[in-house]
Amino acid sequence: MSSTWKAIGLYELGLGRNYGINGNGLSGFDSVGVDGFTMEKLAITAYASPDFWVGQMGLLPLPLNFSETINSPSLISALKDEGHIPSLSYGYQAGAQYRGRKVPASLVLGGYDLSRSSEPLTIDINIVDMAKALTVGLQDIIVTNTLNGTLSMVDNERILAPIDSSIPEIWLPKSVCDRFESAFGLEYHDGTGRYVLTDQARDRLRKLKPTLTFAIGADAVTGGNTTLIQIPYEAFDLQIGYPIFANATNYFPIRRADNESQYAIGRAFLQEAYIGVNFESGIFNVSAAKWDNLEPNIITISNKDSDVGAARGDLVGGTIAGIVVGCVTAILLCIACTWFFVLKPRRRQRQTTALDEPDEKIARDALHSAPELTGTSVHELPAKHGHHELGEVKMVPELGNEELVHELPSEGGR
Repeated sequence: MSSTWKAIGLYELGLGRNYGINGNGLSGFDSVGVDGFTMEKLAITAYASPDFWVGQMGLLPLPLNFSETINSPSLISALKDEGHIPSLSYGYQAGAQYRGRKVPASLVLGGYDLSRSSEPLTIDINIVDMAKALTVGLQDIIVTNTLNGTLSMVDNERILAPIDSSIPEIWLPKSVCDRFESAFGLEYHDGTGRYVLTDQARDRLRKLKPTLTFAIGADAVTGGNTTLIQIPYEAFDLQIGYPIFANATNYFPIRRADNESQYAIGRAFLQEAYIGVNFESGIFNVSAAKWDNLEPNIITISNKDSDVGAARGDLVGGTIAGIVVGCVTAILLCIACTWFFVLKPRRRQRQTTALDEPDEKIARDALHSAPELTGTSVHELPAKHGHHELGEVKMVPELGNEELVHELPSEGGR
């Protein structure tokens, strides 16, 4: 235990409650050191529960209020208030271990990494429910080279879902999951609520090399501005072990949602997507991740009271490898063990950049055979998940028992 730790008390963790994930954590105040500077009296929660398997770092700017007299600013707010970053903003991409260079995750506080982002779609932050701040319309998922060829996974379903980096999977209506089950040869495991597949099915998919193209808009109704995120099968070619299964088990990272309130887009999607969030302007961007040049090109975002524009420049205050595990337990979270950069405020110059366009012909052709796309404001969703056995160990001896990879591949964790 840290010598500067001051306990607040034991609290139920609200993270993941909507998905049937529960647990308690010991909260307290402690000093947080970030590459050469230390911030005092920030809230940290320690937890040891199979339902919460990795450390998390909160990125919402909302304060943590334990009682009327005990509270703490969020990490990102504290960084801005103390002058370490210029604004309440960040950019994030979950990394892609399956790519040749085993691309690590990237988290920039106070700006974003232009080298990771292609042409973005801009959407208003959902200020009505900040727990679902980054809500998007999932208008379609076009899959190619599946066991059943090229298909559209979304029919008449209306899917508004938050991008939520605190969960690994993509939570979808059962009808959509059923189509995935048929197209990818999946089997539903009732005890854990996971989709698993045999070694034979996995080998066949690896030879077919399917691609999933997500059509993301501001609204669930097709139309308006959209961005297409292409995800190779390698991103979903995963194995899961303890504490979900006792042995390494092939699985596909989608989950059945009991109702609209459980629709969510987790880290599996963020392996191939980049998000940039500006809480001060009330907007966020979603774009396909870029892989052609991984040299960081950090763009700072000035605060809303500044009248200067954006500029590229070297990092001030250094580059920090790794993030604090189990840090502030706010709602929008990013995985532990990524790389992140802390930017000091600096003048910015406006710049425009020609952005590469991904090869999306098949997906666009499939989408344009449907009605034209439209989209306006972001709406919200309500309710709760039922059956849950995450803490139990399940044996699936008939499925693959190969090298263990927990959930999503990422640098050093999860």
